[in-house]
Amino acid sequence: MNKYSFHEGRKGARIAGPAVLILALIAIVTAMATAQKADIKTENGVRVVRNPRTPVAGPGGAPTAVSIAEDLVIGNDTSRENYWFGFLNSLAVDDAGRIYTLDPKDIRVRVFGPDGSLIRAFGRQGQGPGEFSGPGGILVAPDGTIVVTDVLNGRISYFTPEGVHLKDTLYGTYRIADLAIDGRSNLIATHVQTPSGGQQTWEFSKFDRDLKPLLTIHSISIPFKLRVVNLMPDRLFCAVAGEDRLAWMVSNDYAVEVVDASGKTVMKVVKDHDPQKFTAKDREKIIKSRFPATVPPQLELVFPDFFPAVSGFMTDDKGRIYVRTYETDDRGGVAMDVFDPAGFYIARFFVPDGQDDVTIRNDKLYSIVNDPASGNPLVKRYALKWK
Repeated sequence: MNKYSFHEGRKGARIAGPAVLILALIAIVTAMATAQKADIKTENGVRVVRNPRTPVAGPGGAPTAVSIAEDLVIGNDTSRENYWFGFLNSLAVDDAGRIYTLDPKDIRVRVFGPDGSLIRAFGRQGQGPGEFSGPGGILVAPDGTIVVTDVLNGRISYFTPEGVHLKDTLYGTYRIADLAIDGRSNLIATHVQTPSGGQQTWEFSKFDRDLKPLLTIHSISIPFKLRVVNLMPDRLFCAVAGEDRLAWMVSNDYAVEVVDASGKTVMKVVKDHDPQKFTAKDREKIIKSRFPATVPPQLELVFPDFFPAVSGFMTDDKGRIYVRTYETDDRGGVAMDVFDPAGFYIARFFVPDGQDDVTIRNDKLYSIVNDPASGNPLVKRYALKWK
């Protein structure tokens, strides 16, 4: 913070001129506005970090400025086989920057180098070993094993980095939604139970590679009624936050919990936020995206008064946490809040609306977006530039 300066002379102290005082006052007000601090407490053995609405200084010093710049697009070259996609619903990135894409329409796994060049493609439709009927997600395990979830076949398939099939693990009674892999190659999943008593339960659990349950970390129950569609239901997000740590949050509450290998909460990160009003324009946009032709007459749509607190959640390989919100800038970009491994809200940047931000690795953001001109799905990579 700037201070008033006094100059000693033989005739006594001399106060700086009015212009200097005005500049000093401006500097003081600016410093006060940006010098908000996080409130840190220990509650029942848990580190609780409560962050204000604006970024704060973490252990490294001042809040960090970050911007993004597009540096790679895959999928816009229709002249070459395997360089464009019929559909995209998942991608993964390994430590070397290789990009793994899953095309459920063409039934193909494609592997691209960091420069966007095709390394290999594999996959075929069917119900036999290593075949796909309804591939939904793709992951890369720490040892390089490629993991693909198949909803219609009800199983998880494992492949070598070269695409050779290793084994299949059946879902059994589990209805897997999101899947991740921790540093010990355990499966981290959100899964849903069959509705009962007017409620549908979602659980966040850890499994071994054969889907043997190891522990359940959290669960939420959501009201369920036939033919009633809540366009903005509560969502349970989870992510790997280190070799032995996991992080999770629920979309209606801006609070991240970090748990250790035993499932015990070791840190809770909270941030003040401004609820975003759900308008008639928002309703129309979501209805059009969910029901392009028309809303089936037998369905009743439910709309909230406000958007949930968050719309997405991910972590990177450096231990940072990224929370996508519903706040926008004057260009329609969507705000992404960044927290360091200690739980401090250190930065905010904006991503283009309408894209699915999937993962961040080696300071690169990977997203799936439909080309507005052709309608073709694309993979876009953005470089994160930290200051």
